[in-house]
Amino acid sequence: MKRKTAFKLGLLIFLFVFAVCLIFYKRLPSELPIHFNMNNQADSFASKEMALFGVNGFMLVLYLFCYFITNKDPKVENQGDKALNVVLIFVPILAILTSAITISYGLNYRPRIDLYLNLALSIMFILIGNYLPKTKRNYTLGIKLPWTLASDYVWEKTHRLAGYLWVIGGLVSLIGTILFKEYNSYIFVGAIIIMVFIPMLYSYLVYEKIKKQADEDND
Repeated sequence: MKRKTAFKLGLLIFLFVFAVCLIFYKRLPSELPIHFNMNNQADSFASKEMALFGVNGFMLVLYLFCYFITNKDPKVENQGDKALNVVLIFVPILAILTSAITISYGLNYRPRIDLYLNLALSIMFILIGNYLPKTKRNYTLGIKLPWTLASDYVWEKTHRLAGYLWVIGGLVSLIGTILFKEYNSYIFVGAIIIMVFIPMLYSYLVYEKIKKQADEDND
């Protein structure tokens, strides 16, 4: 699927989300939750206008911003459509999920928010992990650090490792969410820490290694 097609599909999903919010608008109380703590308890509320339309409006603006910024990348041909398509489809789906949770809460249902969000994010991690190694050096999509942006070699090595870690981290988080519901939030956070910081450290070490080799060759 080309990114333009994924983008248009995402816009249709957002349109669906706003339509559903309009349908349920009159049935909901004047205040709705916009944040939940790790115990699945609502700890921040806003007007239903903000909860239904303000939050989704912000997500839509962010969605548009990400799409147009990535298209303006001087190395846009290196991005590859597949990894970006995951994001372009996932953000609108996240809008569906968060709106469903908000509406359910307003109708006196109490779903396990952490479970649904963790499941969705875990699947996203797995999908992105599959495509990360195929993403070439660019300025908007991928692990953008001074060391990865400075070298194609460092970029490729870092994204190959990150691809494995994101798939494994997503699978661990997915299994933890399904089988260990009481600890799923801790498993999820732990997986994210590993997925983020190990590639960062690894990219620095690879960069320093090739820099040291270059200095030795010049001596």
